[in-house]
Amino acid sequence: MKYKMNIAGLDRELPLCKVSDDLYIGAFIMFGDAEITVACAKALLARAPKEYDYLLTAEAKSIPLIHEMARQSGASEYFVARKGMKVYLTDPIHVKVHSITTQREQELYLGGEDAEKIRGKKILIVDDSEMNRAILCEMLGKDYDILEAGNGRDGLKLLRENGTSISLMLLDIVMPIMDGFEVLNTMAKENLLDDIPVIMISSEDSDNIIQKAYEMGISDYISRPFDAKIVYRRVLNTITLYTKQRRLVSLVTDQIREKEKNNNMMVTILSHIVEFRNGESGAHVLHIRRLTERILKELIRVTDRYPLTADQRELIVMASALHDIGKIAIDEKILNKPGRLTPEEFEVIKTHTVVGVEILDKLDIYRDEAMIRTAREICRWHHERYDGRGYPDGLKGDEIPISAQVVALADVYDALVGERVYKKAYSHEVAVQMILSGECGAFNPLLLECLEKIAPELPALESSLT
Repeated sequence: MKYKMNIAGLDRELPLCKVSDDLYIGAFIMFGDAEITVACAKALLARAPKEYDYLLTAEAKSIPLIHEMARQSGASEYFVARKGMKVYLTDPIHVKVHSITTQREQELYLGGEDAEKIRGKKILIVDDSEMNRAILCEMLGKDYDILEAGNGRDGLKLLRENGTSISLMLLDIVMPIMDGFEVLNTMAKENLLDDIPVIMISSEDSDNIIQKAYEMGISDYISRPFDAKIVYRRVLNTITLYTKQRRLVSLVTDQIREKEKNNNMMVTILSHIVEFRNGESGAHVLHIRRLTERILKELIRVTDRYPLTADQRELIVMASALHDIGKIAIDEKILNKPGRLTPEEFEVIKTHTVVGVEILDKLDIYRDEAMIRTAREICRWHHERYDGRGYPDGLKGDEIPISAQVVALADVYDALVGERVYKKAYSHEVAVQMILSGECGAFNPLLLECLEKIAPELPALESSLT
């Protein structure tokens, strides 16, 4: 006996299964039916609420469906409740449900880690007034998990510990130890404002104060005394907006990730070809990229002098692989000469900086792309020195783009600790000391400070890539 049914625009015949004397169920099994799985996922997403946080199902028949829904919607994860306790479920929660197929009670289990994610959203309240925090907790505590901090420093600590599990921060301006503006400044440096919205709460109602707060990246501003309904609505609206934004970002990210992966692969292949001509294995390229990334991260942490966005830093890291592309035009006899270069040979070597730029400039249709512009800077100026004694243009100080300055430091360090045809490898300690003492030319003092701070990490960083 079959039951004919149109499901998501597709015709299917379902076998009728007897559950009891007065109940038959059409057995709709998705396993193995890819067409129906894709169609049903699309139809369910169309009927789903516009705003949701996670996808959750019970095992096992619907697992293909929820997987396809996650794929189509761009969700990075989904949750499956187990019908029995599993050894890998830590700190599980469980509920009893009535099963229509067995006509009996069943227990569904969800691991504690997953359960924590789908519980009420976390709101971080940072305010030095215990009374203000208590008032906000009373307003929001029934629907949200609340974290509290009495100053900006403790607030940042909680923010770093919890990451994006925090859905919103309520931030006071005037606080001891670290005020609200200092918190916003630090969050901007660490790119936390991109993922965690901030509502400023304060009795300060000066137009200048409010404008400054918005310019620093807050999502909303609420003045004291609080109106419970207004606070609740603004919190809800902000969280909802950011949830939608994250989902859209995830969709876009998934779309461009493959493109970036391919671009990255081609850049790596090309740079490895250059290094192969230079008698290298290609590890130098990987080292330069990793070192550049780590130095940039530290630079952003220690100073506001170079306001590089996350995207700009990523471009510098990728473009760093092309720093020596101009060496492809250098005679191998000079490139791989085991002894000391003559002055004439050294002049030939120096031309790789301008040759690299010439190669990139011939990419007419791509020359205005940010990636190519960054690579151009690095190619031409990664042998410039902070005191003006580098080449090819004798640039001095911050006349040298910070992209080239960072790659120059990474390049020198890796050249020192690596074996070359013309020298043995120096130890990590000796290499760092040579750079700090000025034996390898002058570098930006801020970059030297960064090198000194991250020096203990570098041996492990290099060895992980060899």
